[in-house]
Amino acid sequence: MNSEETGIGRRYLEETRYRRRSMGERSLAYPRAPLYKEYPEAAQRLSLAPEAGRLPADLWQAVAARRSQRNYVDRPLTPAELAALLWATQGMTGCMGGYHFRAAPSAGALYPVETYLAVHRVEGVTPGIWHFQVVDFALELVAAGDFRQDLAAAGLSQSFLGEAGAVFIWTGVLNRARWKYRERAVRYLFLDAGHICQNLMLAATALNLGVCPVGAFFDDEVERLVGVDQQDEVALYLASVGARI
Repeated sequence: MNSEETGIGRRYLEETRYRRRSMGERSLAYPRAPLYKEYPEAAQRLSLAPEAGRLPADLWQAVAARRSQRNYVDRPLTPAELAALLWATQGMTGCMGGYHFRAAPSAGALYPVETYLAVHRVEGVTPGIWHFQVVDFALELVAAGDFRQDLAAAGLSQSFLGEAGAVFIWTGVLNRARWKYRERAVRYLFLDAGHICQNLMLAATALNLGVCPVGAFFDDEVERLVGVDQQDEVALYLASVGARI
């Protein structure tokens, strides 16, 4: 094989394949991580209404109209709009057999993806890095401040990341999925994040907001911004949101 065929990405896919004679590497065992993350010592906590901001919408029109939007008008987002987007991406939608289901699917209903928000311009919300606490449908302030330039720089100097009303930052808690799926869980982390982001884009389209997903960023810089350890929890995906032109 040439070097391209044996690169780390190709090796990962090969070593995490499911085959009838083998279900992949089973020698490694991982501890279970808590199902939910929270910041009980957060300086601020903002409770949101899960049903707020939802407008009647046609799914087929939203699918057809969905586009990546990088230009935004200088209007702050409203808390109701933010609540609608959070519910569409990670809101709880039901409970059965001890599992709490959410708006987007997740392998094994483990939901290893955490949502952080870099709030730039949202009415009544302190600018800074916030964490979405799923169970209580609330935001917890991780760090107050103006992170627009830092986030744009971390996103390979894509300036619209600092011009949006807010930026969704999704991280993956590895052991929340690895205890069950071992190393193949990493595949599922990115699938989960993709499901979540598509829900965000459709919900934003229905609200006449613009969204642009971003996969190009300096991982360690984004992880430092949201304050995760870069080992057990890592950055997966970003998406800017703003009022569209």
